Amino acid sequence: MEREDKEIEPILTKWLTGTATQEELAFLKAWSARNDQNFKIRETLQKAWEEKTAEPLLVNVDEKINDIWLKGMKHEDARPSFWNSLLRYAAVILLLAGVTFVFFMNYTTNPPKVQLTNEPNIIIRENPAGQKTKLFLPDGSTAYLNSASQIKYEAGFQGSERRLYLEGEAYFEVAKDNNKPFIVSAKGMETLALGTEFNVNAYRETDRVSVSLVAGKVLVQQAGTSDLTVTLLPGKELVVNPVTLEATEKVFNKDHVTGWKDGNLYFQKAAFNEVKLKIERWFGIEVQVIGQVPQDWKVSTVYKGQTLRNILTDLSYSKNFAYEIMDEKVIISFK
Repeated sequence: MEREDKEIEPILTKWLTGTATQEELAFLKAWSARNDQNFKIRETLQKAWEEKTAEPLLVNVDEKINDIWLKGMKHEDARPSFWNSLLRYAAVILLLAGVTFVFFMNYTTNPPKVQLTNEPNIIIRENPAGQKTKLFLPDGSTAYLNSASQIKYEAGFQGSERRLYLEGEAYFEVAKDNNKPFIVSAKGMETLALGTEFNVNAYRETDRVSVSLVAGKVLVQQAGTSDLTVTLLPGKELVVNPVTLEATEKVFNKDHVTGWKDGNLYFQKAAFNEVKLKIERWFGIEVQVIGQVPQDWKVSTVYKGQTLRNILTDLSYSKNFAYEIMDEKVIISFK
Protein backbone atom coordinates (compact mmCIF):
# COMPACT_ATOMS: atom_id res chain seq x y z
CA MET A 1 0.00 0.00 0.00
CA GLU A 2 2.83 2.42 0.81
CA ARG A 3 4.42 1.72 -2.58
CA GLU A 4 1.10 2.36 -4.30
CA ASP A 5 0.77 5.72 -2.50
CA LYS A 6 4.21 6.80 -3.70
CA GLU A 7 3.36 5.73 -7.28
CA ILE A 8 -0.02 7.46 -7.40
CA GLU A 9 1.20 10.88 -6.17
CA PRO A 10 3.22 11.82 -9.29
CA ILE A 11 0.58 10.23 -11.54
CA LEU A 12 -2.14 12.39 -9.99
CA THR A 13 0.03 15.42 -10.65
CA LYS A 14 0.62 14.46 -14.28
CA TRP A 15 -3.05 13.69 -14.79
CA LEU A 16 -4.13 17.09 -13.49
CA THR A 17 -1.50 18.92 -15.55
CA GLY A 18 -2.30 16.91 -18.71
CA THR A 19 1.09 15.21 -18.98
CA ALA A 20 0.22 11.61 -17.98
CA THR A 21 0.95 8.73 -20.37
CA GLN A 22 -1.68 6.18 -21.38
CA GLU A 23 -0.07 3.64 -19.04
CA GLU A 24 -0.23 6.11 -16.15
CA LEU A 25 -3.87 6.92 -16.93
CA ALA A 26 -4.69 3.21 -16.86
CA PHE A 27 -2.97 2.90 -13.46
CA LEU A 28 -4.99 5.88 -12.19
CA LYS A 29 -8.24 4.38 -13.46
CA ALA A 30 -7.56 1.09 -11.68
CA TRP A 31 -6.56 2.91 -8.49
CA SER A 32 -9.77 4.99 -8.55
CA ALA A 33 -11.92 1.90 -9.01
CA ARG A 34 -10.28 0.05 -6.12
CA ASN A 35 -12.52 1.65 -3.46
CA ASP A 36 -14.90 4.55 -2.83
CA GLN A 37 -12.30 6.57 -0.94
CA ASN A 38 -9.86 6.61 -3.86
CA PHE A 39 -12.66 7.60 -6.23
CA LYS A 40 -13.75 10.48 -3.97
CA ILE A 41 -10.15 11.69 -3.57
CA ARG A 42 -9.69 11.79 -7.34
CA GLU A 43 -13.01 13.56 -7.83
CA THR A 44 -12.28 16.12 -5.09
CA LEU A 45 -8.81 16.92 -6.43
CA GLN A 46 -10.19 17.38 -9.93
CA LYS A 47 -12.84 19.85 -8.75
CA ALA A 48 -10.26 21.78 -6.77
CA TRP A 49 -7.84 21.85 -9.70
CA GLU A 50 -10.46 23.19 -12.09
CA GLU A 51 -10.96 26.17 -9.77
CA LYS A 52 -7.25 27.07 -9.55
CA THR A 53 -6.36 30.73 -9.64
CA ALA A 54 -4.36 32.57 -12.26
CA GLU A 55 -1.60 33.40 -9.78
CA PRO A 56 2.04 33.01 -10.88
CA LEU A 57 3.86 29.74 -10.35
CA LEU A 58 4.94 28.96 -6.79
CA VAL A 59 3.09 31.94 -5.32
CA ASN A 60 1.40 31.21 -1.98
CA VAL A 61 1.92 27.45 -2.17
CA ASP A 62 2.27 27.32 1.63
CA GLU A 63 -0.96 29.27 2.03
CA LYS A 64 -3.01 26.98 -0.20
CA ILE A 65 -1.69 23.86 1.51
CA ASN A 66 -2.58 25.55 4.78
CA ASP A 67 -6.12 26.13 3.47
CA ILE A 68 -6.48 22.40 2.81
CA TRP A 69 -5.15 21.51 6.27
CA LEU A 70 -7.66 23.86 7.89
CA LYS A 71 -10.54 22.32 5.95
CA GLY A 72 -9.53 18.90 7.20
CA MET A 73 -9.78 20.24 10.76
CA LYS A 74 -13.28 21.58 10.11
CA HIS A 75 -14.86 18.42 8.69
CA GLU A 76 -15.28 16.12 11.67
CA ASP A 77 -17.99 14.10 9.90
CA ALA A 78 -15.51 12.87 7.27
CA ARG A 79 -13.45 9.78 7.93
CA PRO A 80 -9.95 10.65 9.15
CA SER A 81 -8.31 8.32 6.61
CA PHE A 82 -10.04 10.11 3.74
CA TRP A 83 -8.95 13.56 4.90
CA ASN A 84 -5.42 12.46 5.75
CA SER A 85 -4.99 10.98 2.27
CA LEU A 86 -6.59 13.96 0.55
CA LEU A 87 -4.41 16.46 2.41
CA ARG A 88 -1.25 14.50 1.65
CA TYR A 89 -2.00 14.14 -2.06
CA ALA A 90 -3.05 17.78 -2.38
CA ALA A 91 0.16 18.98 -0.72
CA VAL A 92 2.32 16.76 -2.93
CA ILE A 93 0.52 17.89 -6.08
CA LEU A 94 0.94 21.55 -5.17
CA LEU A 95 4.64 21.13 -4.54
CA LEU A 96 5.32 18.96 -7.61
CA ALA A 97 3.25 21.02 -10.02
CA GLY A 98 4.31 24.38 -8.60
CA VAL A 99 0.89 26.01 -8.93
CA THR A 100 -1.76 27.35 -6.60
CA PHE A 101 -5.49 26.85 -6.41
CA VAL A 102 -8.48 27.77 -4.27
CA PHE A 103 -10.02 24.73 -2.64
CA PHE A 104 -13.62 24.28 -3.75
CA MET A 105 -15.31 23.94 -0.36
CA ASN A 106 -17.03 26.83 1.37
CA TYR A 107 -14.27 27.91 3.71
CA THR A 108 -11.84 30.83 3.65
CA THR A 109 -8.85 31.77 5.76
CA ASN A 110 -6.43 34.67 5.86
CA PRO A 111 -2.85 33.68 4.97
CA PRO A 112 -0.14 34.16 7.57
CA LYS A 113 1.47 37.57 7.48
CA VAL A 114 4.84 37.26 5.76
CA GLN A 115 7.33 40.10 5.84
CA LEU A 116 10.91 40.81 4.94
CA THR A 117 12.80 42.74 7.59
CA ASN A 118 15.61 45.27 7.29
CA GLU A 119 17.97 42.41 8.06
CA PRO A 120 19.17 40.69 4.86
CA ASN A 121 17.25 37.51 4.01
CA ILE A 122 15.33 37.41 7.30
CA ILE A 123 11.69 36.29 7.03
CA ILE A 124 8.98 36.75 9.66
CA ARG A 125 5.74 34.82 9.63
CA GLU A 126 3.10 35.68 12.17
CA ASN A 127 -0.52 34.92 13.00
CA PRO A 128 -2.94 37.33 14.62
CA ALA A 129 -5.19 36.07 17.41
CA GLY A 130 -7.88 33.79 16.00
CA GLN A 131 -5.73 32.29 13.24
CA LYS A 132 -3.61 29.16 12.91
CA THR A 133 -1.48 28.17 9.94
CA LYS A 134 0.56 25.29 8.57
CA LEU A 135 3.90 26.36 7.08
CA PHE A 136 6.47 24.53 4.98
CA LEU A 137 10.02 25.59 5.91
CA PRO A 138 12.98 25.83 3.48
CA ASP A 139 14.53 22.51 4.62
CA GLY A 140 11.35 20.45 4.15
CA SER A 141 10.33 20.71 7.80
CA THR A 142 6.77 21.65 8.73
CA ALA A 143 5.65 24.16 11.34
CA TYR A 144 2.13 24.53 12.72
CA LEU A 145 1.90 28.09 14.03
CA ASN A 146 -0.69 28.80 16.73
CA SER A 147 -2.73 31.96 17.21
CA ALA A 148 -0.95 35.17 18.26
CA SER A 149 2.41 33.61 17.39
CA GLN A 150 5.42 34.48 15.26
CA ILE A 151 8.48 32.73 13.85
CA LYS A 152 11.55 34.39 12.33
CA TYR A 153 14.27 32.66 10.31
CA GLU A 154 16.86 33.19 7.62
CA ALA A 155 15.64 32.47 4.08
CA GLY A 156 16.99 29.14 2.89
CA PHE A 157 18.55 28.34 6.29
CA GLN A 158 22.00 29.43 5.15
CA GLY A 159 25.01 28.48 7.25
CA SER A 160 25.71 25.54 9.55
CA GLU A 161 22.35 25.45 11.39
CA ARG A 162 18.61 25.81 10.88
CA ARG A 163 17.63 28.38 13.50
CA LEU A 164 14.18 29.86 14.14
CA TYR A 165 13.07 32.43 16.69
CA LEU A 166 9.63 31.81 18.19
CA GLU A 167 7.19 34.00 20.07
CA GLY A 168 4.01 32.17 21.04
CA GLU A 169 3.44 28.50 20.24
CA ALA A 170 4.33 26.18 17.38
CA TYR A 171 4.50 22.47 16.63
CA PHE A 172 7.44 21.30 14.51
CA GLU A 173 7.91 18.24 12.31
CA VAL A 174 11.63 18.40 11.59
CA ALA A 175 13.27 17.04 8.44
CA LYS A 176 16.33 15.04 9.44
CA ASP A 177 19.75 16.49 8.63
CA ASN A 178 22.57 15.21 10.85
CA ASN A 179 24.96 17.87 9.55
CA LYS A 180 22.68 20.84 10.16
CA PRO A 181 20.90 20.97 13.54
CA PHE A 182 17.42 22.47 13.81
CA ILE A 183 17.22 25.01 16.66
CA VAL A 184 14.19 26.84 18.05
CA SER A 185 15.07 29.88 20.18
CA ALA A 186 12.37 31.14 22.53
CA LYS A 187 12.73 33.41 25.57
CA GLY A 188 16.43 32.69 25.92
CA MET A 189 15.97 28.92 25.73
CA GLU A 190 17.09 26.76 22.81
CA THR A 191 15.59 23.47 21.66
CA LEU A 192 17.93 21.51 19.40
CA ALA A 193 16.74 18.64 17.19
CA LEU A 194 18.02 16.67 14.21
CA GLY A 195 14.81 14.98 13.09
CA THR A 196 11.84 14.87 15.41
CA GLU A 197 8.40 16.24 16.37
CA PHE A 198 7.89 18.59 19.29
CA ASN A 199 5.79 21.46 20.57
CA VAL A 200 7.16 24.72 22.00
CA ASN A 201 4.98 27.07 24.04
CA ALA A 202 6.58 30.44 24.80
CA TYR A 203 3.91 33.11 24.88
CA ARG A 204 5.15 36.45 26.16
CA GLU A 205 2.37 36.66 28.78
CA THR A 206 3.77 33.68 30.67
CA ASP A 207 6.98 33.30 32.68
CA ARG A 208 7.83 29.89 31.30
CA VAL A 209 8.84 27.94 28.21
CA SER A 210 7.37 24.47 27.68
CA VAL A 211 8.98 21.95 25.31
CA SER A 212 6.94 18.79 24.72
CA LEU A 213 8.56 15.96 22.74
CA VAL A 214 6.33 13.69 20.63
CA ALA A 215 8.95 11.74 18.67
CA GLY A 216 12.74 11.58 18.37
CA LYS A 217 15.04 13.37 20.81
CA VAL A 218 15.77 17.01 21.62
CA LEU A 219 18.28 18.92 23.72
CA VAL A 220 16.94 21.92 25.65
CA GLN A 221 19.45 24.45 26.95
CA GLN A 222 19.86 28.05 27.99
CA ALA A 223 21.23 30.14 25.15
CA GLY A 224 24.89 31.05 25.51
CA THR A 225 25.60 29.03 28.67
CA SER A 226 25.63 25.49 29.99
CA ASP A 227 23.78 26.36 33.21
CA LEU A 228 20.79 24.29 32.09
CA THR A 229 21.01 21.37 29.69
CA VAL A 230 18.29 18.70 29.49
CA THR A 231 17.84 15.87 26.97
CA LEU A 232 14.19 14.92 26.44
CA LEU A 233 12.82 11.56 25.34
CA PRO A 234 9.41 11.00 23.68
CA GLY A 235 6.42 11.61 25.94
CA LYS A 236 8.34 13.97 28.22
CA GLU A 237 7.83 17.72 28.68
CA LEU A 238 10.23 20.27 30.15
CA VAL A 239 8.79 23.44 31.75
CA VAL A 240 11.45 26.13 32.37
CA ASN A 241 11.46 29.58 33.91
CA PRO A 242 14.05 31.33 31.67
CA VAL A 243 14.94 33.84 34.40
CA THR A 244 15.41 31.59 37.43
CA LEU A 245 16.18 28.45 35.36
CA GLU A 246 13.82 26.50 37.59
CA ALA A 247 12.90 23.46 35.50
CA THR A 248 10.44 20.58 35.79
CA GLU A 249 10.43 17.47 33.61
CA LYS A 250 7.22 15.45 33.45
CA VAL A 251 5.04 13.17 31.35
CA PHE A 252 2.51 15.10 29.25
CA ASN A 253 -0.82 14.36 27.59
CA LYS A 254 -0.25 14.67 23.84
CA ASP A 255 -3.89 15.51 23.09
CA HIS A 256 -3.89 18.33 25.62
CA VAL A 257 -0.60 19.85 24.44
CA THR A 258 -0.78 19.42 20.66
CA GLY A 259 -4.54 19.18 20.12
CA TRP A 260 -4.68 22.86 19.13
CA LYS A 261 -3.24 22.06 15.70
CA ASP A 262 -6.19 19.71 15.07
CA GLY A 263 -8.75 22.35 16.04
CA ASN A 264 -9.28 21.15 19.62
CA LEU A 265 -9.35 23.57 22.56
CA TYR A 266 -8.32 21.83 25.80
CA PHE A 267 -8.65 22.96 29.39
CA GLN A 268 -7.19 20.98 32.27
CA LYS A 269 -8.06 22.35 35.73
CA ALA A 270 -7.86 25.77 34.12
CA ALA A 271 -8.44 28.93 36.17
CA PHE A 272 -10.57 31.72 34.74
CA ASN A 273 -7.63 33.81 33.52
CA GLU A 274 -6.26 30.86 31.53
CA VAL A 275 -9.67 30.21 29.96
CA LYS A 276 -10.09 33.91 29.15
CA LEU A 277 -6.65 34.20 27.55
CA LYS A 278 -7.03 31.03 25.46
CA ILE A 279 -10.45 32.10 24.18
CA GLU A 280 -9.10 35.54 23.25
CA ARG A 281 -6.23 33.99 21.30
CA TRP A 282 -8.34 31.23 19.77
CA PHE A 283 -11.04 33.50 18.37
CA GLY A 284 -9.21 36.81 18.06
CA ILE A 285 -11.56 38.66 20.40
CA GLU A 286 -11.35 40.67 23.62
CA VAL A 287 -13.07 39.41 26.78
CA GLN A 288 -14.32 42.01 29.24
CA VAL A 289 -15.38 40.88 32.72
CA ILE A 290 -18.06 42.46 34.89
CA GLY A 291 -18.45 41.34 38.49
CA GLN A 292 -16.37 39.06 40.69
CA VAL A 293 -14.96 35.82 39.30
CA PRO A 294 -15.56 32.90 41.71
CA GLN A 295 -12.36 31.84 43.47
CA ASP A 296 -13.06 28.14 42.96
CA TRP A 297 -13.19 28.45 39.15
CA LYS A 298 -11.66 25.35 37.52
CA VAL A 299 -12.48 23.92 34.10
CA SER A 300 -11.48 20.53 32.64
CA THR A 301 -12.97 19.90 29.23
CA VAL A 302 -12.28 19.84 25.48
CA TYR A 303 -14.07 21.70 22.69
CA LYS A 304 -13.61 20.10 19.27
CA GLY A 305 -14.26 22.51 16.44
CA GLN A 306 -16.83 24.46 18.46
CA THR A 307 -17.95 28.03 17.81
CA LEU A 308 -17.37 30.85 20.27
CA ARG A 309 -21.07 30.98 21.09
CA ASN A 310 -21.27 27.24 21.77
CA ILE A 311 -18.27 27.38 24.11
CA LEU A 312 -19.60 30.39 26.03
CA THR A 313 -23.05 28.83 26.32
CA ASP A 314 -21.60 25.62 27.74
CA LEU A 315 -19.39 27.47 30.22
CA SER A 316 -22.17 29.85 31.26
CA TYR A 317 -24.37 26.95 32.38
CA SER A 318 -21.65 25.28 34.45
CA LYS A 319 -20.12 28.49 35.86
CA ASN A 320 -23.24 30.60 36.24
CA PHE A 321 -22.51 33.74 34.24
CA ALA A 322 -24.17 35.71 31.47
CA TYR A 323 -22.43 36.76 28.27
CA GLU A 324 -22.91 39.03 25.29
CA ILE A 325 -21.03 38.89 21.98
CA MET A 326 -20.44 42.30 20.40
CA ASP A 327 -18.39 42.16 17.15
CA GLU A 328 -14.84 41.47 18.37
CA LYS A 329 -15.65 41.78 22.07
CA VAL A 330 -17.30 39.43 24.57
CA ILE A 331 -18.74 40.74 27.84
CA ILE A 332 -18.97 38.16 30.65
CA SER A 333 -21.07 39.16 33.66
CA PHE A 334 -20.96 37.36 36.99
CA LYS A 335 -23.89 37.76 39.36
